[in-house]
Order: sequence, then C-alpha cells, then structure tokens
Amino acid sequence: MENIIPLNGRIAIVDDVIEQALPLMRVLSKNNIPYVFYKGGDINFLPKQPENDIRILFLDLNLLGGRDVQPKDVRSALFATIKKIISPNNYPYVLVLWSRQENEYKTMLEEMFKNELKQCAPITIQNFIKSDFFPNFSEVEENEEKEYTILDELKKIILELPAYSYLMQWENCVHNSADATIQDIFHDYHSQENWNDNANCILDMFAHSFLEKHYDNVMPENKAKSSLLLLNDVYSDTLESMITDSKLENAIEFEYDVSEEMKSDIRSKINYKLLISKAITNIKYPGCVFIPVDGCVEYTKCSKSVLNDCLNTEDIRTQVLEQFHDWRLPEAKKYYKQLMKERKDAIFSTLLPCGIVVTPSCDYAQNKAKYDRVVMGVIIESCYGQFIDRKSEAIYISPSFNDGLYERILVLNYRYFTTLELNNINNVEPLYRIRNSMLAEIQSKLARHINRQGIMNL
Repeated sequence: MENIIPLNGRIAIVDDVIEQALPLMRVLSKNNIPYVFYKGGDINFLPKQPENDIRILFLDLNLLGGRDVQPKDVRSALFATIKKIISPNNYPYVLVLWSRQENEYKTMLEEMFKNELKQCAPITIQNFIKSDFFPNFSEVEENEEKEYTILDELKKIILELPAYSYLMQWENCVHNSADATIQDIFHDYHSQENWNDNANCILDMFAHSFLEKHYDNVMPENKAKSSLLLLNDVYSDTLESMITDSKLENAIEFEYDVSEEMKSDIRSKINYKLLISKAITNIKYPGCVFIPVDGCVEYTKCSKSVLNDCLNTEDIRTQVLEQFHDWRLPEAKKYYKQLMKERKDAIFSTLLPCGIVVTPSCDYAQNKAKYDRVVMGVIIESCYGQFIDRKSEAIYISPSFNDGLYERILVLNYRYFTTLELNNINNVEPLYRIRNSMLAEIQSKLARHINRQGIMNL
C-alpha cells in the first residue's frame, strides 16, 4: 500500500451506531491506519474543542437513527456535529459520506458548506455506500476482498487529487522520519532494565553539546529543550532523504488555470508564510524584526537616512537633465529636490522603520552574546522596490510578501550595522521573525560586505 493514506491518526469516523462503523474500523486497524471515532448526534461523545488536523472524515449523514426523522432535525444534528469536530483551521480534508442515505441528505449538506459551514468545507465530497462494502452490519465477518476494496477506493479518491496526495505523502514522511530518528539514536540502548538511564544520558549529552559552557547555568526545562533541538539535525536529514527516495504513484505536470494577477497575489501571500513567522519568544532571538513604538524620533531619523542611502536616483537625474540640460541651473536643482521629495513622501506614507537581529543562533542559544547585533532597515511597499539601488552590495532586498495590509519588501542597509542591548531598550517592539533560510542569506551577505577588501589599481 502506498503511503498516501494518513498514518498519524488524522482519519475520523462519525456514526451514531458504532456497530455500523465497526467493519470500517476493523479494516483500518488491521492495516495499521490510526483513526478516531465520534458518536454523532450525542454531544457527550464529541470533543470539547474542534480538531485542526483531520485529513479524511467518514461521515454518516443520518445521525438520528431510523428513517422516520424530519430533514430539519437531520440538518441540525449534522451542523452541530461538524462544528464540534472540524475547526475553521482544519484544512485540507476530504469528506467521505459513509452512509446509506447520501442521496437524501447530500444536497442539504453541500448547501450548508456553501453557507453557514463555509469555513469548515472539505476540498471534495465522495460517496461510500455502506452496503456496497459491508452488506451485513450485524455480523462482522472476515472479508479480505472487501478490505482491499475499501482501501483501494480510498486511495483512488486521494490519487484523483494529486496535490492533496503529495501533501499526504509528505505528512507521512514527517511522521516516519520522526520515528526513524528516534530509532536510529536510541535503538542500541533499548534494554528495559536501564532504558531510562541510557536515554537520560544521551539527552544530557545532547544538551551539553548544544549549550556548551552555559550548561551549568541553565534550568532543567531549557536543557531538555536544547537536547530536543539537537535532534532536529538528524531529523531534517532523515526527512530530506525519505522524501527524495519516495515514489509518487500519480506524478503529473502541475496544471492550473490562474490569472497573472491571482498568481502574483498567491506568490506574495505564500512568501509571507515561507519567509516569516509570527512565533517570537524573545526580541533578542536571531531573525527578530522589531519596529519603534509611536513617538520614537530616533528611529524615524535613522529610517530617513537608511532610505536616502538606498535610493537609486538615476531616473530622476535623467528626467532633470532632459528638461534643463544643465545641472548647474538653480531651476534644475530645485526640480530635482521637488521630484525627490515627492518620491520620499510617497514611500514614507506606508514605510515602517525596522531593525533585524542578526546575532548568530549559537551565541543566542548558548548565551554568549554580550551585545545584540542588529542591521537597520525599512519595510516599504513592494511597488517602490524599483527605486532601490539593487547594484549596491551594501543593500539587501527581500522577496515581496503580503503582510495582510500591503505587499511589502524588507530593505536592509549593511552600512547601518550596529550593536545594541535590546533588554535595555523600551521603545521598540517585535513585529515578526524571519525564518532561518532568509536569515542565513542576510548573515552571509553581511559577512561578505564586512570582509570585502576592494581593489587598488592605477
């Protein structure tokens, strides 16, 4: 069986009669596919908080038992049950109608997903008629043919959605990579007699390696976290290898019908997810982007200097020369200042002055940093990126991203590299944190800028 059916407990079964769900539960159990079961129509058997990680939901449409029920009551039961199980953040998932009455109530369910349950809607709705797979619900019999049929049908549903199947395979690789990492490291020390001592010894050595000389001054909780952070190195390598070696049964060319405008919108919004994280535990954390609070004159002045040193003014100079032909004319100088002011005013209307912490991660983790290393910059609308000097090695320009208000870019000027004690600064606040790949690029270009020697020649 290809590893596209979720292996991490992300299959949910909802039925008001557990006996009717038992055949399905047996098939999944015998094939080592975890699941959760909810008794629909009974609030006492539903979770207190809706789930965020269901990928396949088997749903019985009639959660009120017999057929002598009113459609409005069935609708009410379905609405209450789905709201209790599926969170608006639970996405994407496939809904499988595990029912004998899908023809009666499917249209009603689809209408709910278009309206009051819109935020909980699945990416597709598929029919599984119970009697097609298990004709006799009162007798749970061994039936290998039916088992293979139901798994084949389930895989067929997933394979009809290539992008979804890729994501399912990736999630399974994540699951299996974590297991492989633990096995690789702890397998040789699995004796029941002294497993706890050996495991504690290994994790303690991990913490020592990560924290080095600061180990003795760290609380037990942070030692444990440090040992787990060291596991990430082995895990990420294992995951990369597992994905590289995996086979995609239904690999096809990516085809889509998306306008250029929509494609640009998708790109900027996804870039925000790829490059930026809202998870900030400490303003001193490497990659933290901070901004001054209201009324901070010092940073406003700095941002003007940063912007002035980043601007490319060739087009304005060309425009002035075309009109006046001589820079020495007072009118030419006045016109140049006017055009520059208009450009700066437009950029400053939505500009955010900022600084980014570029302290090496190891210095932060091991508490070695005496001062926080910071590069100053500005966050501006991406449409103004055309006016930034892209030839200068002292300037870093990020890919564009949509922060929910504007499509922006982060512009850093390495000439404004400084050290601060952020704990002693009360007039700044963290905005977000850039992810490691972008931080590594900024640090690499900063190191190259600092080390450049220039060429002396005649």
